[in-house]
Amino acid sequence: MAKKKTKKTTKKKCPTKAYLAFEKTIERSLNLIVLQKPTESIIRASKTNKHVDSSDLLRAALVLGVAAMDSYFTDVFAERFVPYLKKKGPNKVMVGLLEEAGLGVEMALQIMTMQRPYRRIRTLVEGSLEKRVTQKTHDIDKLFLAFGLKDFSEHVARLKRRKTLLASIRNAVNRRHKIAHDGDMNSHGKLNPITPRDIKHKLKDIVLFVSGADEILQSQL
Repeated sequence: MAKKKTKKTTKKKCPTKAYLAFEKTIERSLNLIVLQKPTESIIRASKTNKHVDSSDLLRAALVLGVAAMDSYFTDVFAERFVPYLKKKGPNKVMVGLLEEAGLGVEMALQIMTMQRPYRRIRTLVEGSLEKRVTQKTHDIDKLFLAFGLKDFSEHVARLKRRKTLLASIRNAVNRRHKIAHDGDMNSHGKLNPITPRDIKHKLKDIVLFVSGADEILQSQL
């Protein structure tokens, strides 16, 4: 009796914990866009809220979306650091980062005597990452050199087949800075124009960028 051929199934990789957290936050950003139009209608119907501008919901959506991206890259770096270290060993960039985090010779000797040395290393890395901002692609690329990934952002753009993806991310970050630091006011003291379509487009590109990064990091280990 001939044996039945069994189909080979490829195990689908699950998103990282950092990506799942990112999804929750970016969903909140998109929800703010949805709330903008009904809020505008309520303001128009009200006689007491004439000076309230519903477009600030769009600004808040972008600020929250960029924050979600920033948190993702620091969180996923901390999440993948120890697995990478165990599998591929340290490199010069990684050693420099650990030294910056406070892991000198004395600390390394102390960690060797601990029951869970890698947990201590991750704690040090997480503490160091709290001081970093990973909104600009240049800063993201610099951080992920520790994983042996050169021009990380460019790899993500190529994976997603979007030549303008990085320009869109930079544009979103720059707009976020104008909102966070200048209240999104122009030189005449008036609010810069903003539309739900534009902010939704920016947030979708942030999702595309982060999802591509997560795919690459999963395939690396």
